[in-house]
Amino acid sequence: MRNCRSRDCRANLALVERLKAVGARHGNVTAGTVAVAWTLRHPAVTAAIVGFPQRRPGGRDCRAAEVALTEEEVREIERAAR
Repeated sequence: MRNCRSRDCRANLALVERLKAVGARHGNVTAGTVAVAWTLRHPAVTAAIVGFPQRRPGGRDCRAAEVALTEEEVREIERAAR
């Protein structure tokens, strides 16, 4: 991204790359799905409301509840999210 010069923008892109890496370890799960899986782990969260930019057959991005993140993956994501 050419206009990504701010520290926050670079940090967000690094987080997305980390989410992609975790997703790859779970059988090519999308970064968005990993993000929702991570969110669902929070005890105060009972549901995640997500939107889709386009209709995708098969509900590919609705697999978040099936993604079992390890404690190490959670720490990895949380470090990148700081």
